[in-house]
Amino acid sequence: MTHSPQPDQDLRQAPARLRIAVVSPGDPRDRRTWSGSTYFIVKALEPLAQSLTWIGPLAVPHQRIKKRLAAIRRRITGLRTYPERTVKASQYFGRRIDRHLDRGEFDLLLAPAASVEAAHIESDIPLVYISDATFALMQEVYPIFSSMGKAAVTEHRFEQAVIDRADLLVYPSHWAARSAMHSYAADPDKVRVIPFGANLDTSPVRETCLGRHIKDRLELLFLAKEWERKGGEIAFQTLLDLLEHGVDARLTVCGTVPPAPFRHERMTVIPYLNKNIPDQRARFDEVLSRSHLLLLPTRAECYGVVFCEAAAYGLPVYATDVGGVGTIVENGVNGHLLPPAAGGADFSRLIRETALDPSTYMRLNTESRRRYEERLNWDAWGHSMAAEISRILSKP
Repeated sequence: MTHSPQPDQDLRQAPARLRIAVVSPGDPRDRRTWSGSTYFIVKALEPLAQSLTWIGPLAVPHQRIKKRLAAIRRRITGLRTYPERTVKASQYFGRRIDRHLDRGEFDLLLAPAASVEAAHIESDIPLVYISDATFALMQEVYPIFSSMGKAAVTEHRFEQAVIDRADLLVYPSHWAARSAMHSYAADPDKVRVIPFGANLDTSPVRETCLGRHIKDRLELLFLAKEWERKGGEIAFQTLLDLLEHGVDARLTVCGTVPPAPFRHERMTVIPYLNKNIPDQRARFDEVLSRSHLLLLPTRAECYGVVFCEAAAYGLPVYATDVGGVGTIVENGVNGHLLPPAAGGADFSRLIRETALDPSTYMRLNTESRRRYEERLNWDAWGHSMAAEISRILSKP
């Protein structure tokens, strides 16, 4: 049984001003690391910290040359290998981290998405491991991980080692937490489900997000970097089916450029918006503010911070029930989930039966924003984490 802490637990429950060391595959100050989640994880823990020290960057000797050789090997054999994800690399990282921990005085080690880096740490410092999936799930969901050969065995060992070593295992979804317990026998008392928040520096103004109405045209939003994996073709088919049924609809595709066959006068394409650039962040805000719902029939999804961002704007989500999406989206409450086999006609029918009904849409809109305010934001994540950190540090 996993535990989901209540988001209203207060930061004062945690010991004041901790000295926190951070180990991660990339710089936690860089918003590109782990799609920005590492940056917001560290930021959410700032009220708890006297200091936050990144132990990095970590790289194996001659890493660039080894990566080039691995790329050549892949072209010849078809197998993917990663020189920075070998047992020797993990042991090397562990020694470097231990030396750093020995030199400084730290109360806690935070390891977001850092199974390789943390697997061979020998220090007895309390360890908090954060991930949105296990390697077992990654192999199930993403084809890229099925072509790793013997390297996959090594990845399972990293996962097992960090799960065994950690004092606290934090996952944003029940899907990931269940895998940690079922595939790696994680102690349920160490496992917590705490949903990640929207990767936004500022919350959209509440009043502008609530009370939305679909007056004339229905504005659909497909927000993703990958057209195929995120179900772009199904989103396109949904648009066509809505139009065939007389619905005045428009689809905005933001974050990717669809393949050539997918063109329509009722589809607008915005290749990419960088939220770290002010004018592009303003455009991002404008796009979500004028949209009525997020349509993302994703084929595979570990969690989906984009669903949290939709909630911040009060947008109901219409997606597929895969991976960790069900922790964010509750059917009929803040959106609707269909099985992976659903096509454009199925999504079109569901949208016509729900979103086009004013009272139903208003309820979905209100509940979406409420979910964001109560659970799907990084302040709520930080509050829950503070209570859990206090719990593990108070153990004898």
